[in-house]
Amino acid sequence: MNKKGLIPKLAVMGICKNGSTYLPCVSIFAVFTYFVFDLIRNNDVVTTVPRAVYAITLIQVGFVLLGIIMVPFLYYTNSFLIKRRKKELGLYSILGMEKKHIGMMLLCETLIMYVVITSLAIAMGLLFSRLLFLLLLNLARLPVQAEFTISAQPFVDALIFYGVISAINLIVNLYQVGRANPTELMSESRRGEKEPKHIVLWTVLGFAFTGWGYYIAIKAQVSPMIFMDFFLAVFLVVAGTYFLFTSGSISFLRCLKKNKRFYYRPENFITVSGMLYRMKKSAAGLVNICIFSTMVIVTFICTISLYLGIPGIKAFCYPFDIRVDFIDSDFEDGAVWLEHVAQLAQEENVTVTDQQMYRYVKLNIAQKQDTMVMRDDNVSYADWCSLYLMCAEEYNRLEERDCELEEGQVLVFSNGADYGFENISFMGERFWVREELMESRTEPKATNNNYGGNYLVVVQDEAVLRRLAALYGVDSTANMACKAQLNVEGEEAQVAVFSERLYAASAATPGFAGYNDCADDVQDVDSMYGGLLFIGIFFGLIFLICLLIIMYYKQITEGFEDQNSFEIMQKVGMSDWEVRRTIKKQILLVFFIPLLGAVLHTAVAVNMVVMLMGSIQMFQTALILVCTVLVCVGFALVYWICYRKTAKAYYRIVRQMA
Repeated sequence: MNKKGLIPKLAVMGICKNGSTYLPCVSIFAVFTYFVFDLIRNNDVVTTVPRAVYAITLIQVGFVLLGIIMVPFLYYTNSFLIKRRKKELGLYSILGMEKKHIGMMLLCETLIMYVVITSLAIAMGLLFSRLLFLLLLNLARLPVQAEFTISAQPFVDALIFYGVISAINLIVNLYQVGRANPTELMSESRRGEKEPKHIVLWTVLGFAFTGWGYYIAIKAQVSPMIFMDFFLAVFLVVAGTYFLFTSGSISFLRCLKKNKRFYYRPENFITVSGMLYRMKKSAAGLVNICIFSTMVIVTFICTISLYLGIPGIKAFCYPFDIRVDFIDSDFEDGAVWLEHVAQLAQEENVTVTDQQMYRYVKLNIAQKQDTMVMRDDNVSYADWCSLYLMCAEEYNRLEERDCELEEGQVLVFSNGADYGFENISFMGERFWVREELMESRTEPKATNNNYGGNYLVVVQDEAVLRRLAALYGVDSTANMACKAQLNVEGEEAQVAVFSERLYAASAATPGFAGYNDCADDVQDVDSMYGGLLFIGIFFGLIFLICLLIIMYYKQITEGFEDQNSFEIMQKVGMSDWEVRRTIKKQILLVFFIPLLGAVLHTAVAVNMVVMLMGSIQMFQTALILVCTVLVCVGFALVYWICYRKTAKAYYRIVRQMA
């Protein structure tokens, strides 16, 4: 017998015979996404398209995250494949094949699958990469005329990436097969799992970790530590979920077993007994399903909320199209400047709306509850804030109100969380807050904005304003500023010309201190958040496909493991109807507990999601809540459909009973 010629044939036969496990080849998808990300990452668009750096930077981050996610996931799916094939490899060993020949066969299979997978993945990448590139440009509001170039580096990276993963999986497979004798290989796929030790301890830890993670998520605030808190909460919930599924579930099943009225029924006896002695093995897969389900839901909540919330983000960050700053002491006559603005608008055929001009003194201080203190080394950076002092006369003119303040009274407006105190103290001088304003023409308000907030404090007159500014070492006469803000409507080209002429005229005005046309900033926002949308869509689909693959492989594994068990059930007297009902109850229980866990995790994580979105200036809580409900309902529907589809593979295997 020519073993050199036989081994490749056996390798091809092994791949064909195990088509049900190789069919949803996750490796093709993994290499495809890795290759496409790398193509975009190495594209010359960075140097040719304005503001593309934001989107490309996010692609770089996504590229690293993709590798971190895919390496353990491909290792995880390989464990399904090798476990399914150990009986076959054990049979080869019994028939006379030596371990080195089995190893050569596995090497041939790995090489064949490597060539097939990388070829198909790269071909698909070349076919769809330009389409995905155009999607990125469209979401980022970048010029779609940008040329898509292809370099050699992505090909090399993709081949090395999957080559390393294939080598790791091959080494693990050779080790597992090499250390086991033929009898162990034959029985490996049906080997029972021992219950974990110290179940009560791990169950308590599961509740403790999950509760701790939930507490962090519920108490989260927009702050510099929000992302650290997010990753800590994720770690704790993942660890807690693992302990609760592996040990907590067994504790729960033991409680059911003690209930004799419930346990000693044929369908319940089989279901509880089967799950009790296999839950450790099943729990690992269920944890993955639960975590990936949560990742899919949260990713799509963030992505859809961001897509719908971008107009609100731009409205909050840039409520006015143009802002012009002057030093009040040198600014001779604001009325003359406003007349010039109107004249320029008429000449350029644009309309100026929401025009306003007001005077104020800015203080860079820190807040300690109801006291505004000087910034120093003893003050936390998180307590820093900006305070704008304005006299009542200026405020009434700006807001078209008739508010008269008495001695010791002030009005307070916060652009973030409500001030919430009845008094406010300035270096020992205390004032009563007559009214906390809920809106102001100076800037919009977002109650979720708990970090880096601004305060507008309206005082009785300029004498009080000067006195308070002096307490912080600020000369109000020299530091009185005048800000002009306006919106402009018209054709884009005409608005651009108007802005250029207004800048030239403003720069020539005595007291000019700064000019900001927000059009460029808005385009930067589109580019940056468009890149986030691309990453969100891509990773949402990646997580969903990973979830479906885990469900598919788990159904197959469960089917082969249950095949002989249910055959025995029929032989001991259970009817076909009872067997089918037991099957249905067990797989429903196994696959819908993770869904309930994912929905619970998401419900608790909503506040964390709101705070994370707040860190990128999206404060539309109602929109996020609506998206959460819709995504959860939609995901549950998709999960049910996918469950029904993957369950067919399970039923097909189990029905092959004698």
